Amino acid sequence: MKAKIDLLRRKLIHKARERVTEKFTGRDQHVIKAIGVLGDLDNVFKLLFEQVREWYGMHFPELERMCNDNAVYLKLAYHLGDRKNFLFEKICEHYENQLAAKQIEEKAGQSLGSPVEEEDLAEIRLLALNALNLREEREFLVKYLEKAMKQVCPNVLAVAGALVGGKLLATAGSLKRMAMMPGSTLQVLGAEKALFSHLRKGTLSPKHGHVYQHPLVRGVAKNKKGRMARTLGAKIALAAKKDFFGKKEDCQAELQALNRRAEQLGGARK
Repeated sequence: MKAKIDLLRRKLIHKARERVTEKFTGRDQHVIKAIGVLGDLDNVFKLLFEQVREWYGMHFPELERMCNDNAVYLKLAYHLGDRKNFLFEKICEHYENQLAAKQIEEKAGQSLGSPVEEEDLAEIRLLALNALNLREEREFLVKYLEKAMKQVCPNVLAVAGALVGGKLLATAGSLKRMAMMPGSTLQVLGAEKALFSHLRKGTLSPKHGHVYQHPLVRGVAKNKKGRMARTLGAKIALAAKKDFFGKKEDCQAELQALNRRAEQLGGARK
């Protein structure tokens, strides 16, 4: 009896090792990790930008209202620094909007902000540089994500895009699990909190999760987003099955169907 228990124990350990190895061997796990890092980069960038905006705003508060692009704001704060350096030609080196550049130059000369010591300004500029580096790293990571998904799940990439498809894959846990999910599940994947609230408290059920960020869903009217998300979820489910079982890129039919549905609902083509 003891020998049988030992044999069973060894088999269970061996099976567990195989499953762990299989989980971390798949290339889809690298895509999932990249999506997690991408989310962290976005969160850290937002925090850094908020700190730069508040700190630099003590010196040049008017800049925030005249520059809606976060990256441009950071470039101006880092490269020009003191508001006395905000001359039209220098501003245009980092901001293509010449009309706004002229307005910024005028406001810099009339700013209500306080003077800033060189030592304090150096810290602000360094913080702005770190935020810009994070934005650049994010761009590199998105390119890596597109390249990796092209190899792992080209059909999901073509139908859902890198960010939406990657988030769905990460929430599902693996390409295999994603391929086993119906379109109705993929439609609300990412809206777990709203779904649990619906099940527990009877609130309205969610109509979309990660797919809400897809251009086709965002391009239709508010009262039609649920229908567009339902169609998109179904097509992503087909794409995931093709990637997992077929291993070849063939999603033209899905893309054409999505574009037709978007036109029916009054949205823009992808």
